Amino acid sequence: MGNKSYRLDGLFSLKSPLSHISETVSNSSYLVQERVIQNDGSVADVFVYSGNAWRGQLRDLMARDLLDRLGDDNGPARVGLDTFSLLFSGGRIGGTQTTDIGQARRLRSALPSIALLGGGVGNQLLAGKARIGNCYPLCREASGILPASLRADAALVEYADCTQSKEHSRRDDKKIETINGYLLPAAAIEETPKKGKKAKADDDAPATDQMRIRMELLSPGVRLHTWISIETATEEELGCLVAALKLFSDAPHIGGQSARGYGLVDLDYALTDRTTGAVVEHFVTVADGACMLSPEASEALAAYGSHVGALKETAIAPNGGVLALLEGAA
Repeated sequence: MGNKSYRLDGLFSLKSPLSHISETVSNSSYLVQERVIQNDGSVADVFVYSGNAWRGQLRDLMARDLLDRLGDDNGPARVGLDTFSLLFSGGRIGGTQTTDIGQARRLRSALPSIALLGGGVGNQLLAGKARIGNCYPLCREASGILPASLRADAALVEYADCTQSKEHSRRDDKKIETINGYLLPAAAIEETPKKGKKAKADDDAPATDQMRIRMELLSPGVRLHTWISIETATEEELGCLVAALKLFSDAPHIGGQSARGYGLVDLDYALTDRTTGAVVEHFVTVADGACMLSPEASEALAAYGSHVGALKETAIAPNGGVLALLEGAA
């Protein structure tokens, strides 16, 4: 299959509250919002889940999947700090920016994740083929910036009904009589944490010396539109994205506070082949922690698996193959 351009349109369906914080004032934190111009010229503030946050999560998933595949029975492949930074954070650039077309082509050819998301390698910045958009809720106030096919559903929901506030407790556990007996006597009489140190925040049970924190959250049941556009991608590069989404299904959370169970989602992407106009509904679906792939997604994933399998064969060669290329480039 030759290179093709794609558009993926999907929906995150919240199964628990979503935390995505813009600012914290005193003991209260607030959701990220953007101003959206309404059809009548008025302005409304609407929640937005950053496309950059989702992009960063996908980059991490792609890196984990790659190194797991390149590993062996002893665990995943391990890389140096610069390569780790490239794979998980997009790398960095130092010194005067230069362009090494040959090196860029080798890296993009070897690593679909770099081809898709780009990165800073040595003294050059490699552009990626993927564009990942911000995610807006299906609500009346955001309907003007949503795809036309979603506007009827969005018109049924008021944004004011999409958010909620919740309070949690931070407490000093060593002052709780039922558990402070496990401390050494000297530790038991220590003072509470000094200013600048955080008290434990993972339990909401009533206790002495509590501090209440208030969080603004997006409510369960809200749906967020998400989109990804990919230009002139190979089947292996599309498969790299599928691999990341499949790994995402193991822990399908977005946003912050996942330890509290926040940000649990289902996700359903449809794929439009912009080269042929063909549409694949339910290209990749994540529901209840399971991942369901369309035949087209399965084929792309298999192509990516074969590609990484070939990389693994060269990675154990005397010259180190792709790992040596990475270490030398980064």
